Amino acid sequence: MKKIYFVIICVLSFIVQPLIAQNNTSSPYTRYGYGLVNDAGFGQVKALGGLSMGLRSNNFINPANPASYTSIDSLTFRMEAGVSFQVSNFSDGEKSQTALDGNLEYLAMQFPIKKWVALSLGLMPYSIVGYNYSMTETSPSSITAGSLKTNYTYAGEGGITQLYLGLGFRPFSWFSLGANLQYYFGSIEYSSSASFEEVYVPTIMQRTISVTDLSGNFGVQFTIPLKKDMSLTLGGTYQLKSSVNADAEQTVITTDTVVQNFNNSFDFPMSFGTGFVFNYLNKLTIGFDYKKEFWSDVEFFGEKEFLDRNKFIVGFEYLPNPNGRAYFERVYYRFGANLSKSYYTVNGEQLKSLVLSTGWGFPLKKGLNPTIMNFTFEYGLNGKVEGNLLREQYFKFILNATINENWFMKRKLN
Repeated sequence: MKKIYFVIICVLSFIVQPLIAQNNTSSPYTRYGYGLVNDAGFGQVKALGGLSMGLRSNNFINPANPASYTSIDSLTFRMEAGVSFQVSNFSDGEKSQTALDGNLEYLAMQFPIKKWVALSLGLMPYSIVGYNYSMTETSPSSITAGSLKTNYTYAGEGGITQLYLGLGFRPFSWFSLGANLQYYFGSIEYSSSASFEEVYVPTIMQRTISVTDLSGNFGVQFTIPLKKDMSLTLGGTYQLKSSVNADAEQTVITTDTVVQNFNNSFDFPMSFGTGFVFNYLNKLTIGFDYKKEFWSDVEFFGEKEFLDRNKFIVGFEYLPNPNGRAYFERVYYRFGANLSKSYYTVNGEQLKSLVLSTGWGFPLKKGLNPTIMNFTFEYGLNGKVEGNLLREQYFKFILNATINENWFMKRKLN
């Protein structure tokens, strides 16, 4: 069986290598702020729409709430890796464009230190920027005694990566708490230009930002036994607001060149989340989360230009029989959805976003803590065609391997 695990890691590595240098987005909406900000979540969480606050699993890693780390079996070492492929379509109601992207989603591991203490370490994106588009506007002009055509071009690439180290503690059987130390690093480049029909000198603006920063978040979970074989887990998280250690520069080129430095004029937002998960016989999982991010208090290039963001999540997972003889009785069936708004405005509007997800977890062997291949499909809808905006639709496929190994078993010789 260990040969199978080795093959899985090799296959994922082979898939990941050509994708590491690419972004998994082509969205024009990543032009704003730090771009597309990702929630911390792996294979199981992704398929459940992002459900994570009260989620405790003996088979999967849940870095979104570090209190969940203590759910790991005391004999298990766990590793997770995931890659994604995405097809996106952008439309203004008249024209449309399709893009194909893919990338490494995350790498992480988890293992127990004591029966009541567990550790997790992982690497995943915090934000992603990737866009390149142009548009033309025609407006009346007194200088040309008619109309003036202006060509706009926008491009950006890069992102911020998060490396986390987390500990979970379980002082009581019904209560767990945890914390993640997060190290952020990466760089983003933005550029925009406006050119005119032989009347004005073109205007070019370039922005660059490089980030290295430490932050942290905290989580708690309370498990309440209900009737026989049923439980309710309440969870909550708190993310610290942090002033970002950043080197940033803005250059505007017209007839003259003006360079401005904005070092350390950046923040990451404070946020909190709360939710619950109902569990029956470790077969049926149903939950709801609410998250709030306080972007209105965030500085970005020296200005506070964002809005607070709310997110609502529902998730459902069904495992027919973890010890069933029939293979498909041991498969996880998952569904989820989330609804949120953007933390930025476009043409004065805060955009709505809807994500629907479904997925399956296929165990590679029978028994306790099997290695599982997770397949997740997401459909996302952002923005709209009205109000001079774009409607973005995407289909995303996520392949994730959750490798569980018994590394801490003491063997007796007779």
